[in-house]
Amino acid sequence: MSVKLSERLSAAYDMVTEGSVVADVGCDHAFLSIALVSSGKSPEVFACDVNEGPLEKARENITASGLGAQIHTVLSDGLVGLKEPVDSVVICGMGGSLVISIIEKSIEKARQAKELILSPQSDVFKVRCFLRDSGFSLVEEKAVTDAGKYYVLMKVRPGGSLTLWDKYGDFGLKYGPYLIEKKDAAFMEHLKKRQSIIKGIITGIPGESERKEDLKKEADLIAGILYHTGG
Repeated sequence: MSVKLSERLSAAYDMVTEGSVVADVGCDHAFLSIALVSSGKSPEVFACDVNEGPLEKARENITASGLGAQIHTVLSDGLVGLKEPVDSVVICGMGGSLVISIIEKSIEKARQAKELILSPQSDVFKVRCFLRDSGFSLVEEKAVTDAGKYYVLMKVRPGGSLTLWDKYGDFGLKYGPYLIEKKDAAFMEHLKKRQSIIKGIITGIPGESERKEDLKKEADLIAGILYHTGG
C-alpha cells in the first residue's frame, strides 16, 4: 500500500536522517513508519503505541504494505517497552507534558539515540525548557500548517552546544530560536495571528499592570521579527 503523509508527518519524515533505525512513538496507523521504509530512507522502524487498538490497525497497514520484515510493532508506553537501540526517536501528535513524560521515563534510551524529532501539540515552551535542561541541543525547527492548525517540529540531539536555546531568552523558548532565525512562511503567518491576539488582550486590560507590560514587550518583539526592525 502507498501512504500519503500529512504536512506535519511529511515534515517529520524530512527531519529523519537518512539510514536511521527509527522508533515511531505513538505510531497510530504507522503511515510514517511505512513511508520511511518504503522510500528506503530507513532500513528498520519500530512502530510503538501504548494502545492495542491503534497498534492492530498499524499491523494491518504494515502487512498490506509488505514491509513486515522491516517494521516491527511494539506495544509500549513510550520507549519503555522498546528493547532495541535506535538512531532516531520520533514523537508526534501528543501534548507537551506527555512528550516530556515519555522522554523522562526513558531518559537513557533517549540519550543513546542520535536524534529526537518532536512535535508537541501543546506546552511547547515547557518542552523546549525541558530539552535544554536535560542537555539536548537544538539542531532544527520547522513550522507547518496542517488542516488549518499550526504545528512546530523540532530536531534535537543529546549533548552539543546549548547556547541557541537561550539566544532570544524566554521569547525564543516560546516561539522557537531556530524559527526566529529562519522566518519560514508558516511561522511568520503564526506571528501575525499572535500579534493580533496579543493586541486584543492588551486593549482589554484596563490601566497598567505587569501582565500588560509583558504583553507589550512580546508584541514589540513580534513586530521586530515581522517588520525586520530587530528581535
